[in-house]
Amino acid sequence: MKIPHRVLCSMLLACASLMQQLQAAKVRTQGGKNLSQYRSYQWFPPRVLTKVGLQEDHVANPTLKEVVGRQLSERGLTELADGADLQIQAWVFTESVPQLEALIYTIDPNMLYGAPIATVGRYNRQGTLFLNLIDRRTKKSAWIGMVTDSLPSGTLEPEQIRAQLDKAAKNIFNKYPVKKK
Repeated sequence: MKIPHRVLCSMLLACASLMQQLQAAKVRTQGGKNLSQYRSYQWFPPRVLTKVGLQEDHVANPTLKEVVGRQLSERGLTELADGADLQIQAWVFTESVPQLEALIYTIDPNMLYGAPIATVGRYNRQGTLFLNLIDRRTKKSAWIGMVTDSLPSGTLEPEQIRAQLDKAAKNIFNKYPVKKK
């Protein structure tokens, strides 16, 4: 039995959409750096990209600093106001990603195949946490981590923000080369 070309394309689009939802944390270490040599960190202002633009004073920033700071302190790093070994740059992005659910075809007896007349889809909300740990002496990234996960629709309550950021930070730092102490 032959599978029509359009049905195959629709199935591939659906699989690609599902795979996008299953993203894991991605990390990169700069040129074989030994991250256990770092003992302290300091923050650059975290940035959150919202519908109104880039915000450095977003309500989630204290929570972000707390959950990431907890992960760093569990790995032996101490927060300093100035002159630390690492500088932390954090970005949070949220976006709505379209997902194709179905194609509706009409069947015309004069044609060999149906022509699509409508599509059914939805938008899935997802958020991304991006962390860049910069070596203060060399001014180059020592370690970069990023994770994307789905978010509930609507405005998040403070406890939901904390839970999502805590989950993302744990996911990223599970791949940090220095283990918990």
